[in-house]
Amino acid sequence: MRPRLCRPRLAGVGLVAFAVGPLLWALRTSLTPEGSPGWPWGPLTLWHYQKILGRDFFYQYAGNTLAVALGATAVSLPPALAGGYALARYRFWGRGCAPWLLALPLLPVVTFLVPLSRTMNRLGLYDTLLILVLANAALALPFAVWMLRNYVRSVPVEIEEAARLDGCGTAGLIVRVALPCMLPGAAAVGAFVFVQSWNNFVFAYALTTDESLRVLPKAVVNFIGSWRTDWGGLMAVGILTLLPPLALFQLVQRWFVAGLFGWSGK
Repeated sequence: MRPRLCRPRLAGVGLVAFAVGPLLWALRTSLTPEGSPGWPWGPLTLWHYQKILGRDFFYQYAGNTLAVALGATAVSLPPALAGGYALARYRFWGRGCAPWLLALPLLPVVTFLVPLSRTMNRLGLYDTLLILVLANAALALPFAVWMLRNYVRSVPVEIEEAARLDGCGTAGLIVRVALPCMLPGAAAVGAFVFVQSWNNFVFAYALTTDESLRVLPKAVVNFIGSWRTDWGGLMAVGILTLLPPLALFQLVQRWFVAGLFGWSGK
């Protein structure tokens, strides 16, 4: 019996090592001085972080990334709230096609990158931060609607029925009852959109060319040269870029799981 019980544990340890191993290697590389043997031997240094944090371009790129992530979150949340509530509470034609929302994010981004670029170029939005906001919001919206739909379904409908019996109209029901109940799910969806927009490299690389509009995922490429790669600086930027999404997801992971699987967490 003991060998059988050890197998799941060994599998779990292997999965954790597979997931955390690259992060530990990146962290160790970012703390390794140039010319040092590196992992697992050698001294530690914060020189790479000091070099990056002492440059003005890092704060400019971080500000652009934050503006894009917050903008995409603000643009996508209202339609996601409305769509998720409608799919969970109302019956209408085409409601059975809701699971196809999960298929849309699986499409390769390059399939609609060219028409998106041409359309935005005609609208005069190419090479602006606004195009990154709209593109990231559109990419995250289908999955955001699905998550909120699952979260609303986990909320007892009896709460809304009791409000109707007390004389609450449709508008009051949505504003006073439905939206407060959806706030945890909205927080999880907002975190999902924020993280996806924060880490998106393809849109930033293809839809912007101005150096002043660069975001952190695109700035990482600057450390990869034709003849030499600054591995310490590259890993330091990667770790610094990873920290905000990691901290945000840590705060909302319970609600994220609830929205993904329709579990109330109680």
